[in-house]
Amino acid sequence: MTLPSALDRYLDTLPREPVAGRELWRDARGQVQGQYFNCSLTSAFEPLATLADRRVVAHEGTIRTYAGDGVGLAAWKLFAMAADDASLVSLDRLSRLVHAMNYFAAHGEHKLVLNVHNRLLAAVADDHGAAFRRALESLGLPVDRFVIQVPASANDDLPLLLHVVGNYRRNGFAVSLQASDPAEAGALMAHALPDWLKLDMRRTWTDRQLAGLRASADGAGVTLIGRRLNDDEIVERLQNAGIALGQGEAVAGGPVQARHLHAQAGDRTGAAATTTK
Repeated sequence: MTLPSALDRYLDTLPREPVAGRELWRDARGQVQGQYFNCSLTSAFEPLATLADRRVVAHEGTIRTYAGDGVGLAAWKLFAMAADDASLVSLDRLSRLVHAMNYFAAHGEHKLVLNVHNRLLAAVADDHGAAFRRALESLGLPVDRFVIQVPASANDDLPLLLHVVGNYRRNGFAVSLQASDPAEAGALMAHALPDWLKLDMRRTWTDRQLAGLRASADGAGVTLIGRRLNDDEIVERLQNAGIALGQGEAVAGGPVQARHLHAQAGDRTGAAATTTK
């Protein structure tokens, strides 16, 4: 993939060290960093893969932070520093933009999943995704390569959830929702019809429930993904139910920096080839 020229030109304008009054800069390796208060934030990318052969099909952007002494804040603490809605919205969009630029500058080849903070959903009155879509378009980045992941906490307010999902879709984004139990998963498929629905496999799911959800998802055109997969037994149960995709240490490893995206893909391909010999 050729680096989009608009993104290339914009990256060339960024300073190579933090500058007062600038939210973005690039480090010595060329990775985009965001500046928020006294913390720098950058990207790591967690792979989503096929359960059968561990082939990477998407990445989810995650925040990594650090300060001058090398000690950063957990992402939730960073967002807790945003005392008002305007600050929260700015930080949320900054984080997603950093992930987008780092992923495409590193020639990421798959769909990119980006989380939105639960407070943003109510803080933005309408047209969720419009400002982010315009930012992506100004950088020449394809909106159809992005999946917006809505936090599980939004499931508690169905009218707001449906409003948000509709807005992101109208702005050209696919939408991923998250479920923690079969009833919630069924309700989300029935009412919101997400493009992707992630199942939290730390919770209890029977084999019958998983198979039933897979059948419903097939009929609704929803892609099911097992998340937080930490052992082979859970992976096998998902496969037996006909669920093909997963995320977690047991299937695709943990998050990697942008410069390691292709090395990771090569390692996974090699592992799959070795397994099938």
